[in-house]
Amino acid sequence: MSSGGLQWWCSARGVPWTWSWQAYPGVWILIALVGALYARFAAARRLAVGVLAIVLCWIVLDWPVGPLGAGYLASVHVLQFLTLAVIAPHLFLLGASPERIASALERRPAVRRIVAFATQPLVAAIAFALVLVVTHAPPVVDRLMRLQAGAFLLDMSWLLSGLIFWWSVVIPVPQRPRFVPLLKVAYVFAGTQPHLYLAMWLMLAAFPVYGTFELAPRVTRVSALDDQQLAGGVMLTLGGLYILGVVTVLFFAWAHAAEQGGGDPRVA
Repeated sequence: MSSGGLQWWCSARGVPWTWSWQAYPGVWILIALVGALYARFAAARRLAVGVLAIVLCWIVLDWPVGPLGAGYLASVHVLQFLTLAVIAPHLFLLGASPERIASALERRPAVRRIVAFATQPLVAAIAFALVLVVTHAPPVVDRLMRLQAGAFLLDMSWLLSGLIFWWSVVIPVPQRPRFVPLLKVAYVFAGTQPHLYLAMWLMLAAFPVYGTFELAPRVTRVSALDDQQLAGGVMLTLGGLYILGVVTVLFFAWAHAAEQGGGDPRVA
């Protein structure tokens, strides 16, 4: 994914950090493609939510956040993960039109069957947890982050697993009558517990677990170990607060709808 000195995607380069701007055309192309695709499925009344998701993805993938997270700071790397795997996919689906999605899937039976299987709550939760574990295993991170294609693979696996995880909570296609609101609350809470364990592991480890960030030229005076502990704290606090917010809104919106005799509100 490179041509001469041109960097198409952010990866660990092992060179001293500089605040000189660098172009990443691969990121721009991806964001443009995502925006064009999303325009086909966006709900007019919730367009701003989808635009926010696109902007967040652009911020964490492009300079300077992208290269910092790819090869210098574990704390920024975790921020990228939370954005791409948890926050942005949720916002993408919240801003989408279920009617447009249903219509598109109706015209593509094979794709519809794949989506129906992949977004089953149990399958989605397992896939989400597996992606989390595999993409944060030190041998995987240290090997793939050195390559532009490898870093791209990690980023896209986070985004795809996040879309699969949030789908059944937000998008009622296909319909799952037995997946009642309280089960959605339990699903979101239980499905994100592996993030808690990863955060604690990063915070409590006695030494840096990723060679990529341990050996990287320092950007700040913070040591690699302190930065790793900060990464665990970011995952624990930011990730935990976002999930808690989603669960709280979903629960109280359901309780209000139940009082009014309404159905399942699409709020989270």
